Amino acid sequence: MKLIEFKCQDHRFGLPIACVRRALLSAQPTVLPGAPEVVLGVLNIGSEVITIIDFRRRIGLPGGAIDTSQRLIIVELANCSVGFLVDDVLGITDRDVCGLADVPQQLAGADFVKAIIRLDDGLCIILDPERFLFEDEIALLRNALGAA
Repeated sequence: MKLIEFKCQDHRFGLPIACVRRALLSAQPTVLPGAPEVVLGVLNIGSEVITIIDFRRRIGLPGGAIDTSQRLIIVELANCSVGFLVDDVLGITDRDVCGLADVPQQLAGADFVKAIIRLDDGLCIILDPERFLFEDEIALLRNALGAA
């Protein structure tokens, strides 16, 4: 399984490389009034306006000011592209699927957790980017983008 792996605080996460368009240095997004709390705003990247999601807030950690050492991972979803603000990109890896562990029942509410991989130095949580925004957040975001 090819992944782009990244860190948020001391936790390691992975996204399937097939959905990743690029990773780049962070930048200050334009605030989007009425957007869900996890949305930091929008950025003009190339010829496209990209919604930027605060990965920390999405996983229940406190958000903070955007730091120039952070990274953006631009992901292609079914009908749009979004950027995830993360602490650091660790690189592209090819993980063995035999190291996959079942997602614990306690994480049932975290629909965006696709799998967990056991590593020698800890765990890597594999995410499903298509489920990263909840339906009510998607509706709020569409309304905010429509009003902008």
